[in-house]
Amino acid sequence: HIFCVALGGAFGALARFWLSSLFDKKEFPYGTLLANILASFFLGLIPAGAFTETHLAIFAEIGFCAALSTFSSLIWQIYQYIAELKILRAASYAIITLLCGCAAYYAAALTAVV
Repeated sequence: HIFCVALGGAFGALARFWLSSLFDKKEFPYGTLLANILASFFLGLIPAGAFTETHLAIFAEIGFCAALSTFSSLIWQIYQYIAELKILRAASYAIITLLCGCAAYYAAALTAVV
């Protein structure tokens, strides 16, 4: 199981780094936002009850998606906006991330059920 987590985590971390490198801008962290939305979507593809102890599930859920999404970067970026007195940007980033992540998960879950 540890190997599955490590391998999934390595791929998720690389994907997150790639997205941030390509899409994060000084004015807004688009890459981090995209990484969090994609991780939510991928998790939503796994129907409820399918969280079994299989190697693929551990690779995808605990490894890849956990490394792809990044709560700590979200918090750090919000903090940076607040420190720069960009309160509206901080709030909008937090709300957009939460709403889009929930919508992505829900849309994927609906797709997985059908």
